[in-house]
Amino acid sequence: MSSPTPRDFTRGSDESPPADDLTDFLGLLNELKSTGCNLLVVGDAPRELFTQASSRMFGDDDTVRYRTLAVTDATPESIAERLPDPSESPRPVGETTHVLNHAGALRSVTTATDPNTPPDLAGVKETRIADPQLAGLQAAVVEAIEEFATRAGSLHPGDLRIGIDSLEPLLDFYGEDVVRRCLRIVGGYVRDYDAMAHYVLPKPYDSDVVQTFADDMDAIVEIRLSDSADDGRVGEQRWHVPSRDLSVGWASI
Repeated sequence: MSSPTPRDFTRGSDESPPADDLTDFLGLLNELKSTGCNLLVVGDAPRELFTQASSRMFGDDDTVRYRTLAVTDATPESIAERLPDPSESPRPVGETTHVLNHAGALRSVTTATDPNTPPDLAGVKETRIADPQLAGLQAAVVEAIEEFATRAGSLHPGDLRIGIDSLEPLLDFYGEDVVRRCLRIVGGYVRDYDAMAHYVLPKPYDSDVVQTFADDMDAIVEIRLSDSADDGRVGEQRWHVPSRDLSVGWASI
């Protein structure tokens, strides 16, 4: 995922969760990894912490993953930070990575001739979505999943990773019902291919909009800035599993 481990909770700013809850939670994470899962990443936190959390959910640089990142308001720099380091990736990043650009003002985020493009994005496949309806983004995500599944030939659970950053502009433009329907369709494909998807929504965990999407998610990952002044701008995460009425304490991202 990369997901929390028991050691992570010893570094968090709150007390570790009870042993039984932690055991149940880590067992559930292993289950989600093997069957596919949809995660909502939320919180009242600086955007760089969402980028950091998203990077971890896309997996380690030195492991072959097929990554699709759909962006609505993410910067080219934040895109580059969450994709694998070309020098560490066992496969060319351009073969395993697909960026879907659904920004309001469509401009390339990966073109090497653009002086604002980080070098790590040069050569990454980009699809710019001009369809004004959300169905255009939905179709592009589904096509990317199916394309990677076909190209890979044989996929293990968790080999496919999908991210959408962020849902906020989509909610502002299309409304909750349309976005929720889109995520349900995308989420179905995620589970069909034993993939892992995360959706960034920079809103507080207890906000109405977050709770609206809770029932459709396998888990909600809450992000915050560490309370410890010594940590600087270090992020922490807390996982909630509404269907199991389970939450665990804060752990390092």
